[in-house]
Amino acid sequence: MRAIILGCACWLLTSVPGTAAELPDLGKLERKIAREPAYACKEPLYGLLVFGPQAEKRVWLVLDKSKPDAAAYDVLYVDRNADGDLTASGERLVASSEGELANFTLTEFRDPATGATHTDFRVRLTGKNAPTVMVSLKWQGKLSLGGGYPPDSGDYMKFTSRPETAPVVWFQGDGPFRFQRWYSAKLTIGGGDDFKVFLGQIGSGASSFCAFQEHVLPAGEGVQATLLYQDKDGKERREVCSLKDRC
Repeated sequence: MRAIILGCACWLLTSVPGTAAELPDLGKLERKIAREPAYACKEPLYGLLVFGPQAEKRVWLVLDKSKPDAAAYDVLYVDRNADGDLTASGERLVASSEGELANFTLTEFRDPATGATHTDFRVRLTGKNAPTVMVSLKWQGKLSLGGGYPPDSGDYMKFTSRPETAPVVWFQGDGPFRFQRWYSAKLTIGGGDDFKVFLGQIGSGASSFCAFQEHVLPAGEGVQATLLYQDKDGKERREVCSLKDRC
């Protein structure tokens, strides 16, 4: 990852293809679920995946337990056809567990917006009573995408007890793409600090960024970034640079 050497503390704003007005407002999505099963646990946990160029198709994920007194969430309902009905056949998955980890998998997942087939759909839980959640798949069977990343070194995504507050992860691997910083501290004065950004889609709710998990940009093509900072006299300065080095 490229080392950025600066003469003062600064913050970075990544340049984003397209304007904010062109992005769907994921915080205003309709959160109604048409039909839900009879859950075994007292507090099912909700998450929402959205697909399509305007996030027009909604796929609900709901964590449940196989029995009321189960120690961990080991059942997942997936609204695979995005019709809002979680009671349909084939939408209840049971985890394969190992210690604090639980995995729910589908060999193939049909994109409800485009009809494309994605592979290796996986929901991974870490922890038992309030697990962190990562959702991943191979976009059209080729490129790995993962949702649930925080903007810094904090906790990964957690589902919530109500659909109205569920985090929203946007799986859209065809672009345009957005960026999220993966570094929580200020850059040091006179230092040479690594600065990392994720490439993918912005979600809604805490730790909901969906990022490519491998290199997808053509060789030699990088992210153009604008550094905003104040000099020793308090005047705002800008410096444009290209982040081309890769982890």
